[in-house]
Amino acid sequence: MTPDPRRDDPAEDSRPTRTFGPPPQVVVGTLVAGLVFVVVLEFLVIISFLGQRLWRNPLIGHDLVFTLPFLVWLAVAAVVVIGMLRVMTGWLQVDEHGFRLRALGRRGVAGSWQRVGRVLAVRDIERGASPAEMLEAVENAYDGVYLLDQQDRRLLAVSSRFFGPRAQQATLRHARAAGVPVEEIDAITAKDLRERAPQALTVLDRHPTLLLLGLALFYLAHNVLTFAIWGL
Repeated sequence: MTPDPRRDDPAEDSRPTRTFGPPPQVVVGTLVAGLVFVVVLEFLVIISFLGQRLWRNPLIGHDLVFTLPFLVWLAVAAVVVIGMLRVMTGWLQVDEHGFRLRALGRRGVAGSWQRVGRVLAVRDIERGASPAEMLEAVENAYDGVYLLDQQDRRLLAVSSRFFGPRAQQATLRHARAAGVPVEEIDAITAKDLRERAPQALTVLDRHPTLLLLGLALFYLAHNVLTFAIWGL
């Protein structure tokens, strides 16, 4: 019998079995995404501000219309930083008593297994392009493990992209041990999943294309506004 290399790997055995955080590739991907949203897509705003040395312009901070492109950029930077903190500081704890999710910039989620009515473990969700799809999923992991309460409302979603497959396996193991029904699904469309469990997916999960379109329109409008007010 060929030995399991993971059993002989001290690093594997020493890793936490109850607390899980974002994998390194998620942290790197989050940093890259933040750079793109704050710098690359706002390049016209930044180059206009720096190129014209607008910090010396007396209208900055005193005229709302003239300051508007800069205020929007600050708002974008703040939202992106909060989003990055939510991802990079997130940690999930799963044990025989229940689960707890904490992160900076978000409200914590916690509960016991008695609150969970059922668990859906979906291997592959066909939902088109979405921001999460930019982070490569781990092989042999579930697209999502969804904890639903007795009324089928979503309590927690454990994604392999943000917490890794070990967090999903630990969630399923403790759920089964607590007597919670676990349903595994190999492949399903977002529409069919919504019909089976309406609360499993968020609005952004259900309409990723609209999200990307909205982001594209926002950045286009911001750059047009910047050109109209500041010029180049």
